[in-house]
Amino acid sequence: MMRLRRYLAPLALLAVLVSTAPVDAGSLPPVRRVYAPRFDDVVRWAESGIFWFGRVDLPDVIPGQNYVDVRVAYTQDFLAVYPNVEDYYLWYPLPASSSTDLTQYDAVAIYLDTGGDGAAVPQPDDYLFLVGLCLYQCGDGTAYMRDARGDGSGWDFAWDGNWTKATWAQWVGNPPHNNNENTFDYGWWAKIYIPWETLGLSGPPPEGTVWRLGVRLFDRDDAPSSGVAPVESWPETLDPGRPSTWGELAFGLAAYEPSQPLYSQGTTVIRRGLGEGVVEDAWVGGGGTCSGGHEGDPDADNHGSDPNLFVENQEWITDFPCFSKSYLRFDLAPIPPGKEIVSATLTIHHWSNARWDEAQPSLIWLFTVDGNWEEDTLTWNNAPLARENLTAVWVNVITPENNPGLPGIPYTWDATQAVAEAYKAGVPLNIALYTADVNQHSSKYLLSSDSAPAYTDARPTLRVVWGEPMASVEKGVRPTISSEGETVTYTIRLLGSGRPLTLTDDLPAEVAFTGIVHLDGVGQASYDDRARRLVWTGTPAAGQPVTLTFSAQVLASGPLAVRNTAVLSDTAGGVSEDSAVFIVGGYSLYLPLVIRSSY
Repeated sequence: MMRLRRYLAPLALLAVLVSTAPVDAGSLPPVRRVYAPRFDDVVRWAESGIFWFGRVDLPDVIPGQNYVDVRVAYTQDFLAVYPNVEDYYLWYPLPASSSTDLTQYDAVAIYLDTGGDGAAVPQPDDYLFLVGLCLYQCGDGTAYMRDARGDGSGWDFAWDGNWTKATWAQWVGNPPHNNNENTFDYGWWAKIYIPWETLGLSGPPPEGTVWRLGVRLFDRDDAPSSGVAPVESWPETLDPGRPSTWGELAFGLAAYEPSQPLYSQGTTVIRRGLGEGVVEDAWVGGGGTCSGGHEGDPDADNHGSDPNLFVENQEWITDFPCFSKSYLRFDLAPIPPGKEIVSATLTIHHWSNARWDEAQPSLIWLFTVDGNWEEDTLTWNNAPLARENLTAVWVNVITPENNPGLPGIPYTWDATQAVAEAYKAGVPLNIALYTADVNQHSSKYLLSSDSAPAYTDARPTLRVVWGEPMASVEKGVRPTISSEGETVTYTIRLLGSGRPLTLTDDLPAEVAFTGIVHLDGVGQASYDDRARRLVWTGTPAAGQPVTLTFSAQVLASGPLAVRNTAVLSDTAGGVSEDSAVFIVGGYSLYLPLVIRSSY
């Protein structure tokens, strides 16, 4: 790791933005989403959600474009966004005033649509927070910050969100740090804290809520006006004046559930050298030698045939040459067609790490990524962006005391959602491994699909359990409290599996069938008086609903609970059942009224 002098400056922050040219909605790529974990009070950035965008131009390119990692998390008090920017030439306005256009310098903009409705123009639930870099003589930093709120037609920059107190920017470079008067610098970062009150909320939104989020990065590397670099955005088609073009921010962790119950039929294992399917993988960045960034060629360095994969990130942008991501592609053709994905796991072996005496465990995320990459041409600058950060696994430090030797220690990620989506779309599984780690010397070394034949069984392995939809049934009864002689109504709802199904429902002795079955959907229903059994048969399509409704007269006097169960059988052997209960002649219970007085 490089040892460089690090300088911190007070807060530094941003400018007035206007809408870019309209974007053709029909050409938009899939929406990009980041899942933001919740923390009790203090954000643990190494465990935050993360995404990235931008590219790395070498220091001799002026102006050059920049790369940025964006960490996202939230607490009971605020939303936290942490852009960490690789930037070889730091520029800021000095002095700055409320009228300074900070977008002509180093700055970052955060866009939030708290309604998640993706309107065509900024609405009152849309917000903009702007933060610009400042190194010296920054005062309280407010001259380097802007905010705005949508007003139904554009941005209202007269709005004051009162969010600036907890937000700070910092930087790392070579002295004297005065707008590139010396050699190239390394980068800067801003930790942006937005209180819920600023957004008109009393606390965080419920877990599972999805807002829209956008980020724009501004950069200057030389004197005006030739020194201003092109604006970079996440997502890449973001239009600041059109919330419908922004990405997504999901509160909490991803939770995948299939659209209906499934039952397992078989398992497919995909691994290079196993004989089934094609597996490609490569890493980008600095790897184990920290040869990325300005130490290498981010447009040309390819590691598609390396026996290793690497994952590393950290806070200190000076060590950007060490940052590393790993990409993997699994051909899903070995999975039989026409199935559903029950579960999927990715297993990779961790065999070493940097500086075992200083390394810390790393929470490594599994991301879905765009599929426009090839193993033998993948580089840092052409590597695809993340679509979603889905699941994460803690990878511990290997020390001389716990080192098992090659092939190392297996770690397993839940890849069910990623595989299910790729399989349904008929495309290979494309994923990346990266981390929001903040610790130095914690790079994790993993085995790739190009590892030695002796370690074939330890190469990256995708294990997929597949099957077909399981028919399911739900039963209810109304009213739930009845009396002798009254009528109750049963409702049975079932979902088809695409195979022949049989439903049976034996009525208990306490009720008498009234003679009518209402059927909404396919199939045939009948009632056998002698067996006191309702029978339905049919072949609804997978997921197709069928509803049966019938009434019965209550024969018992109670008090008692009357229960009966509907059983749905599938020709493939699956069985689903559900019961309904009502009370006959129940007793009423009244609680005392309590009035509390205060003096």
